[in-house]
This record gives sequence, structure tokens and C-alpha cells, in this order.
Amino acid sequence: MVDKKITIAQIGVGYWGPNLLRNATANSQFRVKTVADFSPERQQYVQRLYPSIYVTGHTKDIFDDPEIEAVIIATPVHTHYQLAMQALKSGKHVLVEKPMATTIEEIDQIEKVSINQKLVAMAGHTFIYNSAVRYVKRLIDNNELGQIRYLYSQRLNLGDRPKIAHF
Repeated sequence: MVDKKITIAQIGVGYWGPNLLRNATANSQFRVKTVADFSPERQQYVQRLYPSIYVTGHTKDIFDDPEIEAVIIATPVHTHYQLAMQALKSGKHVLVEKPMATTIEEIDQIEKVSINQKLVAMAGHTFIYNSAVRYVKRLIDNNELGQIRYLYSQRLNLGDRPKIAHF
């Protein structure tokens, strides 16, 4: 039996977007079809690293494409709600880099539309699926560390920040 890949797109490849795109392209369950970013510099960046991905400056190319099943949104926070709603209303699941929106009311609206459309809307949480974090959680859940009084973790070497595209 051949597993069907989920066809996805990404909007935004500014600060955190390259990390999401790298992980999406490395995941054998996905086919990244399209990336949208307003910045010609960021478009060239994606074209250079991922020549098989269609790159555009227009989110409409993603929302109007019936092949795209899900959208990753990695844009400035003030655009998250609008883009998530457009994606959901065009029948696409969404993963929105945190925070998902700027108000509770916007989050409630995203939830309402996703439920009505029978679609998944989720916020990106950097380390929720990280193997090291999951290992420590398993140790805690299995009470292998005893009574935890304090837990501290630090991420090192985030790397250089690319220029952020303004949406």
C-alpha cells in the first residue's frame, strides 16, 4: 500500500519560517508544494534551497489551490488571525506559529470555523514534539526522578536571524 503524502504550503519564511520549512520538507509524510512570502529576497532564498517548490508573493496562490490540504503560517503575529481564517475558509488545515492570534476572541473564531469546517487548527509549540523534551516528560510521568522541585532547560545556539518580511 502506498501512503499518500499530505500536500502542504507555507506562508512566511522570515525569522522562524526557515526552520518550519526545513522540517516540513524533511518529513516524508509531506509534500511542500508552495511557499508564499512578500519579500523577493526570501523568495530567492527558498528557490535556491528548494528548487522543486513553487514560490510566490501571493497567498491567493495557496488559498485557491485545491491540491493544498494544509498551510503553515509563519508570518508576523498581527497577520496570523487573518491568514488562518482565510486558510480555514478555503478548506485547509492550519498550523500557525505561536501565538495563534492576538486576542482570545480571534482564537475563539478560529476554533469555531475549524470545527464547522472539520479542519485542524493548531499553534506551533517549538518543543512539544522534541525528543529530548518528550524523554524528560516520560521520566517525570513515570516518577523516575522523584519529586521535582524545579526544572530548568535552556536552548543554545539558535543561530543567525534572517531578515523578517513584513506582511
